[in-house]
Amino acid sequence: MSNRYDEWFKLRVVQQCLREETSLREVARQHCLDASTVRQWLDNYRQHGVTGLRKKYTHRSAAFKLAVLERMWRDGLSHRQTAALFDIRERRAIGRWE
Repeated sequence: MSNRYDEWFKLRVVQQCLREETSLREVARQHCLDASTVRQWLDNYRQHGVTGLRKKYTHRSAAFKLAVLERMWRDGLSHRQTAALFDIRERRAIGRWE
């Protein structure tokens, strides 16, 4: 996720997706955002609440990275689903680990 947006902006966008009959793509277009960014915010919010929208800087051990990859492979999860499950906010991290 981009560091350009604070958690309150992200929360407003997510809440708009959740309460309106407008599609996620339309909400993204209204805010000049990529739909995949909004989808990531929505996944993080559903999994972790408002804290899932906050900036997070974490160093992860090799053991943690391996455990994440093994869970993803075992359960047939996408990178996006795995990132939401483990609260990994850097969009391309799992692909790099893999």
